[in-house]
Amino acid sequence: MFEFQEKRRVKRFIYSKITLVILVILVVLLLNAVWKVYQKQDYTKDNLAKAAASLNSLQAREKMLSSEIERLKTADGIEGEIRAKYGLVKPGEEVIIVVDKDDDFTSSQGASKASFWEEFLGMFK
Repeated sequence: MFEFQEKRRVKRFIYSKITLVILVILVVLLLNAVWKVYQKQDYTKDNLAKAAASLNSLQAREKMLSSEIERLKTADGIEGEIRAKYGLVKPGEEVIIVVDKDDDFTSSQGASKASFWEEFLGMFK
């Protein structure tokens, strides 16, 4: 009989309101901790993707700069860079500047050459 009463006392303690409240609080605290870990994992995954994209961009730039360095190591590369930056020419060469004829510019100049009286009379036509 004593064992039966002992089991009943243990059962009452386990199913008491205080024990259930304590268990609910523990579950809430554990869920909160799990949620924070999930947020950190998500943040880390985003940062990893950004770092991978940055690495790919930097590797592409490294290849481009390496090829540019190799080009500048040659005499033709040096000469081309000097010509591009400073506009230098070799002795005996001439610089030719090609200018396209701009039709809109010439037609607008012709229209503005009308005299004051022609414009005044044109308003009444």
